[in-house]
Amino acid sequence: MNVILKIKSLLLVLVCFSMLSCESWLQVKSEDRIMEDNLYNNPEGFMTALNGIYIDLMNRSLYGQSLIQPFDIMAQCYNCRQDEHVYRGLATYDPGARQSAASSGIWRRAYFLLANINTLLEHCESDRGVLNDQYYHVIKGEALALRAMLHFELFRIYGPIYSEDKEVDCIPYATSSEPVMLSLSKASVVVEKITNDLTEAEKLLEGYDPVITEGPLFSEEEGGASNAMRYRQVRLNYYAVLGLTARAALYFGDKEKAFNYASKVIKEAQEDNAWFPFVTGDAATASGVEDRVYMTEILFGMYNLKRTQLYYEASFSSSLGETAVLRVNPDIQKIVYEGDVNDYRNSYWFQDMKDPDNNNTRHFIKYMGQDKAGTESSSPDHFYMVPLIRISEMYYIAAECCPDPVKAREYLNTVRNARNIAKIPDEAELMPYIEKEYRKEFIGEGQLFWFYKRLFKKELPSGTIVGEKIPMEKSFYLFSLPQSEMDYRGENQK
Repeated sequence: MNVILKIKSLLLVLVCFSMLSCESWLQVKSEDRIMEDNLYNNPEGFMTALNGIYIDLMNRSLYGQSLIQPFDIMAQCYNCRQDEHVYRGLATYDPGARQSAASSGIWRRAYFLLANINTLLEHCESDRGVLNDQYYHVIKGEALALRAMLHFELFRIYGPIYSEDKEVDCIPYATSSEPVMLSLSKASVVVEKITNDLTEAEKLLEGYDPVITEGPLFSEEEGGASNAMRYRQVRLNYYAVLGLTARAALYFGDKEKAFNYASKVIKEAQEDNAWFPFVTGDAATASGVEDRVYMTEILFGMYNLKRTQLYYEASFSSSLGETAVLRVNPDIQKIVYEGDVNDYRNSYWFQDMKDPDNNNTRHFIKYMGQDKAGTESSSPDHFYMVPLIRISEMYYIAAECCPDPVKAREYLNTVRNARNIAKIPDEAELMPYIEKEYRKEFIGEGQLFWFYKRLFKKELPSGTIVGEKIPMEKSFYLFSLPQSEMDYRGENQK
């Protein structure tokens, strides 16, 4: 039985949320106060509100599409710089196309959710007596982590190259449900607030999140008991918060902190307890039911019954035709994956198919529908998972940040071994291999562009022409606030 169906009873408030108008985040209104008071008068109501927020992360304006696909295109993951390709503008960093990628939809939906997260956080305090200690700590911890995560996504888009500009104004940091206009905060202030929210979330979840002692708990509670504290992989659980902290710390330039958190996740969540083990070869390659998202490794992800439609059919399907499909140049694929057919990612994420012109072309199939397991309710859970934070990233962060070069190499080789490929040569420079692993591992997950922005890479390997380097201007990494938001701010500051 699927996760979504199991928690549907907790999602009634989502309808109310979705009916709100949000032309600008500043226009977002809190729920009707009568409904709100009724919602938060019992623990189930708190879970309803929290689950509604998780579900809305899957919106097309967020992780359902907009936070992933456009940025992978700008990272040169795909072969779409041809004159006739519909995504050529993005792939060539056309100003209009880039601004479209940083759409008002992202901004509106993110701040819409932030308003509801803050409403939930406010009720965690005003209605504290409704919740027992575990519910209070877990719900508040997850909500703070969600607030940090959404601000971090907005910061990566609308913020500066942080190593270059720490004091530039970028985004507001929303900590209240009140629909008032917030001033833009300096980048350093946003970083501090993200860090503080993650720190508090970690403290709240530590000692209360069952993932620490029982693992992901990706199954229904026996005897019909509440599932509120189960399915930890689809929640910002304790280890996901540590992982997000490691990712954010590295992006902010704090390598020591990034290493400490990444290595802590590796040790506690995998080495000591095996809560998030690497996918087995049998699972990754099982005919018809291949686990292409490496389910066991997901620290945090979305469970989305429409994954095939939102991801594969919208972007990667062979039925789309050459001018609309996102395809990897097969010759570049060979270079990126080092020509190693034993690499599970190389062999099982790509497949030759007939396009509408009956040409045999290579297609990316990480999110392609798999229907050989029968009905949806009996299908493996990995058929519907979309990874957002994975244990492999912790190894890459540890490899990049570890002060011991020998140990750093071991971290990288551990993932390579798990993917069924050879260790890197002892004399090889580490960073080029880390970059190559990002290109392999996170295709279709929207992480590579931020790797490049963090490092302020001056040129990127082309996704279209073998050996071509794409010169990168600083402006290619920067995105203006949506015009609707700038107009709104201008009107309200007169």
